[in-house]
Parts: sequence; structure tokens; C-alpha cells
Amino acid sequence: MKAAVLYEPGPPSAFRLEDVPRPEVGPEDVLVRVVNCGVSYRDAVERNGTYRRDVTYPLIIGIEISGVVEECGPAVPDEFKPGDHVCSKAFSSCGRCRLCRGGRETTCAARRPVRGGYGEYAAVNWDALVHVPEGIPFTVSCTLGPASGVALNAVRDVAGVRVGEDVLVTGATGGVGWPSMQIAKLSGARVIAVTRSHEKQQDLLEGGADEVVVAPPGDFSPAVKDLTDGKGVEVVIDNVGTPVFDAAFNSLARHGRYAMVGQLMTAELSINPARIFFKRAQLLGVGSVSRAQLEDVIAFTKAGRLSPKIATVLPLEEIARAHELVEGADLVGRVLISHERRDDG
Repeated sequence: MKAAVLYEPGPPSAFRLEDVPRPEVGPEDVLVRVVNCGVSYRDAVERNGTYRRDVTYPLIIGIEISGVVEECGPAVPDEFKPGDHVCSKAFSSCGRCRLCRGGRETTCAARRPVRGGYGEYAAVNWDALVHVPEGIPFTVSCTLGPASGVALNAVRDVAGVRVGEDVLVTGATGGVGWPSMQIAKLSGARVIAVTRSHEKQQDLLEGGADEVVVAPPGDFSPAVKDLTDGKGVEVVIDNVGTPVFDAAFNSLARHGRYAMVGQLMTAELSINPARIFFKRAQLLGVGSVSRAQLEDVIAFTKAGRLSPKIATVLPLEEIARAHELVEGADLVGRVLISHERRDDG
């Protein structure tokens, strides 16, 4: 099979397109013929060496997998069979420990990362896969786990967004930011999106934002306060991290909830704890996506309530270009790679 292989961290050109053997299928593994795979910023920092957790070389990355079941290991539940359409979450978990049984599978000590989407076939632990109705294209279903599913986790399950609240979304044109806006709208909130680009303003309004703050790097909180009669927003869904933290925290209302979703860089931040308790703020860490959350976003998508934004679909041969586009952050929506010349969705 063809795959984009990394032998060491480096720039987008570090990928080598090679013919490699199909992955071995373990007892609990499902062999998936990959049709599409999302290219996330997480992929970019794994490629460049910033993200090092569970990384060994040679390595075939790619966590946002959609495709067709080809083969199942002997310990895979009967619910999976060849021909099924599936998509992935970012990790598999044991399903048996106290955390898994308590609905906290994303922090399971035995969790294992999903990889392999940059190859034509990937062996994935069955726990990391969810069935997808055939009416949802592969180009859409590959975005539903580590993108839309994480957004659902952040907005609904961690931040607990409620009807009538004002919600600020940073990184709103990205793979997690876009569904964060839509899910916040489904929750009955007013959505304020932040962007540095006037060119993206109309896209954001069409994607679900009620208001868009176009601001250069710096403190955009005065504009947010103007939109909220000086009080600030009840919830921040921060998909960017350090570069926008001060401005986003300044935008937070008293008793507000700050959900931290994105921080895939080495830079740190400094905050006087008094700023937190004087504002009575809650700082909330958002993890990955569970199988139940992924099933929910699949149902929302099937019902037409979520509409993932696809920026472009490139063949595997253009994987370096795909990473350049993701790092450039000029596009609106997800960059995908395709292992087929047509959409089999």
C-alpha cells in the first residue's frame, strides 16, 4: 500500500511517499481501507516534533480516519463487519477501568493513539471506531471525531452552554472552532467569533456566528465588551491557547467559564491568580472525544444540524502541501487528503 512515512521530525517535506506492507491486524483491531483523512494542526505539531507523546519512528500519522472495514480481528465485537462505513476518534481505551466505566474514557491510563490515516490501510482498535450511515460522505465523516466531537465535548459537556448565553469562540474558522459555533447555536447561545481576517468574516456569519470580531493580534476584549453591553461573555471556547488567552480572559464575564481546547505549542502563559478569583472564573480543560460524543455528532450531522466545513481535498501525493495549508491558517475549514480519485460517500 502507499503511505506518507515520517522517519524523523521536520518540515512538511519530511514525508516520504513509499510502498509499505499493510499493517498487521491484532486481535482487537479492525483493518480499515482509508478513503479520507483530515489533516489537523495536531498532525502538524506531531510531524514537526512539538508533540512527542507515544511517538516512535518510522511513523505513519493521521487520526481523522474515514473508510470501509476490510477485516476484523478475532476479538472484535460482532457489531463490526467487512463493508461497514466507519470513522475514528483520536484514541482507543480499555473500556473496563473505573474511568472508562464512569464515562471518562478519554483519560483512560491504557488509552492508545489512533494513527495510520496517511496510509491506504490502517489497523485501528475497534474501540476507536464508530459506524457511519452511508448517507454521510467520507469527506464529512472523517471530520466528526477529533474535530466536531471535541467541539461537542467542549460546548455541551464541559462548558455546559445554556440558552441565552453569550459564547466567544476563538480559532473559529478551524476544524474544532467551526462546529463549536454551530453547537453553541444549537444550545441557544449567541455566538461571537474572533478572526484576524476581514476575508473570513462572511464565512463565519454564514457558518453560525451571530457577531464577528475582526481584530489583529492583541487585546480584542474591548470589541467583545461593546457587543455585550460591557459585561463580557459567559463562556469562552478557546481553540487557540497562549496567543489569545489574555484577550479572551479579559472578554470573560464574572462567573464565566473558560473552556481550554487548543494549545499545541510550547509557549506558556502567566496569570495572577487574583484575576481568576476576583472574576469568580472557572478554567476548564477539554480533552478528546468519547465514543458516545462521536455517535451524537454523527446523529446531528445526519439530521442536518451540523455542517462541517471542508476547505480542500488533496491526494496523498500532496501531503506536504496539505500541511503547508494547515500551518498557514489561511483557509476556512478542514484540509483533507484522499486515497481515492472520487468520493465514495
